[in-house]
Amino acid sequence: KKKNKNKIKYKMVPRPEASLVPKEDDPVNNNSSIIKEDDTSCLSCEKLYGPYPLAIPVPQLDKDGTTTPTPTPASIDDANTQFDVKQHADYRDVGTPDEWIPRDGRLVRLTGRHPFNVEPPLSVHQRYQFLTPSSLHYVRNHGAVPKLQWDTHQISIGGSLSCGVTRPYHIGMDELASMEAQRELPVTLVCAGNRRKEQNQIRQTIGFNWGPSGISTNVWKGVLLRDLLVKAGVSTKNMRGKHVEFVGAEDLPNKVGPGPFPEEPWGKSVKYGTSVPLARAMNPAYDIIVAYEANGERLQPDHGFPVRLVIPGYIGGRMIKWLSNITVLDHETRNHFHYHDNRILPPHVTAEESLANNWWYKPEYIFNELNINSVICAPDHNETLSIASNIDKEYPVTGYAYTGGGRKITRVEISTDGGVHWELAELQRKEQPTEYGMHWCWTWYKYSLKVADLIGCTEVWCRAWDESNNTQPTDPTWNLMGMGNNQVFRIKVHMDTTVKGEHVFRFEHPTQPGQEKGGWMTTTAGKPESAGFGKLLELQEEASQEAPAAAAPKAIQGKKYTVEEVAKHNTEDDVWIIVNNEVFDCTEYLELHPGGVDSIMINAGGDATEDFTAIHSTKATKMLKRYYIGDLDISSVKKETTKPQEELVDEQGRKLFLNPKYKTILTLQNKVVLSRDSYLLDFALPTPQHVLGLPTGKHIFVSAKINGETILRRYTPITSNHDLGCVKFVIKAYRSCERFPNGGKMSQYLDTLQIGDTLECRGPVGEFEYLGNGNFTIDHESHSARTFNFVAGGTGITPCMQVVSEILRHPEDPTRVSLIFAARVEGDLLLKSTLDEWAITYPNKFRVHYILSDKTPENWKYATGYVDRALFQQQLYPAADDCYTLLCGPPVMIQKGCVPSLDALGHARSRQFAF
Repeated sequence: KKKNKNKIKYKMVPRPEASLVPKEDDPVNNNSSIIKEDDTSCLSCEKLYGPYPLAIPVPQLDKDGTTTPTPTPASIDDANTQFDVKQHADYRDVGTPDEWIPRDGRLVRLTGRHPFNVEPPLSVHQRYQFLTPSSLHYVRNHGAVPKLQWDTHQISIGGSLSCGVTRPYHIGMDELASMEAQRELPVTLVCAGNRRKEQNQIRQTIGFNWGPSGISTNVWKGVLLRDLLVKAGVSTKNMRGKHVEFVGAEDLPNKVGPGPFPEEPWGKSVKYGTSVPLARAMNPAYDIIVAYEANGERLQPDHGFPVRLVIPGYIGGRMIKWLSNITVLDHETRNHFHYHDNRILPPHVTAEESLANNWWYKPEYIFNELNINSVICAPDHNETLSIASNIDKEYPVTGYAYTGGGRKITRVEISTDGGVHWELAELQRKEQPTEYGMHWCWTWYKYSLKVADLIGCTEVWCRAWDESNNTQPTDPTWNLMGMGNNQVFRIKVHMDTTVKGEHVFRFEHPTQPGQEKGGWMTTTAGKPESAGFGKLLELQEEASQEAPAAAAPKAIQGKKYTVEEVAKHNTEDDVWIIVNNEVFDCTEYLELHPGGVDSIMINAGGDATEDFTAIHSTKATKMLKRYYIGDLDISSVKKETTKPQEELVDEQGRKLFLNPKYKTILTLQNKVVLSRDSYLLDFALPTPQHVLGLPTGKHIFVSAKINGETILRRYTPITSNHDLGCVKFVIKAYRSCERFPNGGKMSQYLDTLQIGDTLECRGPVGEFEYLGNGNFTIDHESHSARTFNFVAGGTGITPCMQVVSEILRHPEDPTRVSLIFAARVEGDLLLKSTLDEWAITYPNKFRVHYILSDKTPENWKYATGYVDRALFQQQLYPAADDCYTLLCGPPVMIQKGCVPSLDALGHARSRQFAF
């Protein structure tokens, strides 16, 4: 694209200066191309709305937010696309999976460094008004941006014959862009959480702090969804009950479990998707497009490159980015995010209530079409206006208004007396309605406020109306997701005196976005009287009452259950446990448990008090209360009698030592010191004919009383079911240090064991199980791999070795393995000689590389430092559908080193697993 010689150079946009009234002749926001009501000319979008602002980001290179990039700011002025400034990485993106994307430092970050969720300051909207530069468009990302390529990306368009899909097909980007029927039009995108921070000042929602700038407008170009469906054979006949599903490319974590659809259960990783009724998709008046350009340029990665969905008049959460699949269904989509996102629930519904009573699956609470809203952009927050210098002037109050469904904004009103009187603002109609009479964009307004009228004024209000006579409510109604917040927008007016003694009006907005401070709603006095679920002041007083000095004995109010009744609930479909004589139904939580299903199931139907209290925090105890159903009938507890345990055998008839229902006792028969702080423990099984009974990839819980406290920890042996009569562990003793004064309680205790000492254990537990020939399960969900990458840190090598040894033991298993073993010093590389021997013996199946972070010996031929992307790219198998990466080590290594590096190299989260 040819460069615009008259382009606007991107400079940092400051907060409004003190005593400055915005100028109407600003070349950026002039309204020279405002469309008159009777203008029916058919001009191109660029002639109607251009010239388009170039989308060149100004990255912020350091924490000094007032500086522009150095030493070569000229490279920004001369850039044609955002990637011409790729050498200027925003300092907050360095080290994240999105480091490759140049971004503008002016955008306000709402969720920290990653993922990227941002909105521009209101001053940016005030400057550019109708069309937003793409690099300053708001962004809502749930994870890392997929690295997709124009030349290789395709959209799959399909569905069943019963849905009218007779010609399913795939379409690439060049073919899409060359289709004869192209559609280009301006559309305003609005995040469903726009203005959510105001709701969070009333009561915390489950969403982060969007300010009033979660909105932007671009001119989008693409192909009508209708045309793509017609090409697949879909017609407008018999559309009742049918829907069109859209799914993106990114893999995201599932945080709610398998979902309510047994025919399509959700796995641990899910795609972002949604659906619309087929009748809407086939109606050309609704202008649903599959877009590949914005403001005359290809999409930026944060906005869905190479292709996304645009549904005018809908919330942004329905406009799938990185679009990969379009499917016609005979029912509404069953996608995870279609239900567990973008809902406006009644104000009394809390997070606990929403799950307990399936509120997420009630169709009447879905949020699709935008509701009406308006905001004041000027005056900005903390802007000041000199009274003496401006008392005889007018101030142009400006802002935006929008609505949904293609409806037109018909008026915006301003009040300076608390809503007693309302005055009409002038609407800046720049959008030309479509040939179907639809309006898909925000409308900007201006109201000339006499500065003299601000004397005695405490607030300036605005509200909008649309052609259906919808308007904004005066008071907010709280909802769990904080979505659709659209009460009258109010800014407060203060009369202040500057340090120089000048009298000024100072304007205060309700909130500031993200973690920025300020706003009248952030004070106790600024809260509304009610938000639909009770008097806030009364609720706050109740919450602030001090707890009694000593808790009285708990009165048993719940239903009582006998031991026998609890014992019946011992399956994955119905699991109860007892903790401290209280009964909990954990069925719904089973798939969400961070420790995996097995950790709960070994106590299913029984008393889990000792195991639970040994490894869980106070926070986990509070979380458990959500699943409380009653109390244990103490009279049903019988005095324990010694009875023989059920003897388990495997399919070969061998006796199994482990029993998930009982603790078993190991006796130490040998101990070998491996290094200054590591050792091998060899325990005898009951008879030389016993095998451990531990599936490959699983762990064992070991427990001990240490200084009167029950401690429970997971360990993985280095032996397997191929070893008769014994089980061996390699243990590293974590001594006391400055960071951890007590050291590792269990590891130091195990170090004290002598020959003949015993140890309690229980299992098997764990989410992962290797079945052979590349087949394995994670939480009982089947997977298959041709290659495994392992990254181990310290004693995290043991579960990795357990799986690797099983692969190498079977010549017929074709699975290949690459292992990176990280440690501080060479002495911490446990069983290095065994690994080296494997690499020599099985060169076509196994390779190993080491990395030391501290002292390295002479002639060290391996890596030094910490695991990173470069090491992974060099040593691990590349990302593929049949390549899985298994991790075991310190959390900081996994979370800060491994996962971001794997994300950056294209390894999907669904194919990463941490033991």
